[in-house]
Amino acid sequence: MAEGIFRKMMQDLGQEEKVLCQSAGLSAVDGMPVSENAVLACREVGVDISEHTARRITGEELPVWDLYFPMSKTHGYILEQAGVPQTKIYIPKYIADPFGQDLEVYRECRDKLTSQLEQFYQSFVSRLLVFDHTLQPVSREGNPREGYGLVP
Repeated sequence: MAEGIFRKMMQDLGQEEKVLCQSAGLSAVDGMPVSENAVLACREVGVDISEHTARRITGEELPVWDLYFPMSKTHGYILEQAGVPQTKIYIPKYIADPFGQDLEVYRECRDKLTSQLEQFYQSFVSRLLVFDHTLQPVSREGNPREGYGLVP
């Protein structure tokens, strides 16, 4: 949900060519499809995540990304212990995983994600975009599009 919402935000702001975002979980099951309630909750706000599948972040890609948006302090701590500098990690207010719950819980999660991603953009991302030369272009294997690294 976070990746879809953030991509839509970047499109709305005209920043989609400058910011590459990709979601990855610490314990995600690679290839697992997005839940139906996540698709429905996002569709209500014009975000299509129906083709999204989960993937697990790898240690090799940790240095590639410029910023991280973990879902909890615990996830941020794990990233830091894996070598990600604390200055690259934005810890949002706790976002509970709605997995397996009803549509209303997914809506609440979507709305909290939207609010927290807006703060993330204002506090971190926009600051880096002012100095475009400070971001390094990245090209993801299998994705010829270049952009700037960001992992929500």
